[in-house]
Amino acid sequence: MNIDFGAKFKKCRKEKGMSIAVLAEKAGVSPGMISQIERNTTVPSIYVFWKLCNALEENISDFFEENKKKNAVTLVRAGEHRMVSGTGNHYYLLTPNPDRRIEMYKVVFHTEESEPCLAAHEGVECGYIISGALKVTIGEEEYVLYPGDSIYFESTVRHHLSNYSDEEECVAVWSELPFTW
Repeated sequence: MNIDFGAKFKKCRKEKGMSIAVLAEKAGVSPGMISQIERNTTVPSIYVFWKLCNALEENISDFFEENKKKNAVTLVRAGEHRMVSGTGNHYYLLTPNPDRRIEMYKVVFHTEESEPCLAAHEGVECGYIISGALKVTIGEEEYVLYPGDSIYFESTVRHHLSNYSDEEECVAVWSELPFTW
């Protein structure tokens, strides 16, 4: 397998409208290193490769696939969404295509019986309430969302989501980056 990493990095950088200097600053590497990589005069270490992919907001695996045609459309019919977690709530993946650039799922929050545990992780989340009510605890703040409400937050802050309605479940459409599933 002969992969032209340099051309792929250069094409990706230009498509995103980044100069070498901007990419270098964002990735924490020298502009000279990026120039050498793009001209194929050097091969980046795994760590530098990872830093460049993160700065470009690209998956590492994309640079190993030669001319793979990506699926432009993925259709999943009602009732065919894969449930991706069994943590007491049900998560139905709405974007199952492995080439996806966004991850969305429908969440059915059930009545919670135990004390909530706040968690934090890299990235961001946003959600839209379809039915019921959802209590979102972010740090020391609590927000109650009702149908039609939406929320966005940095998930690096400790947070917890729980059904807040008198109904047995709350249904929401949720998205987060980086991907969970």
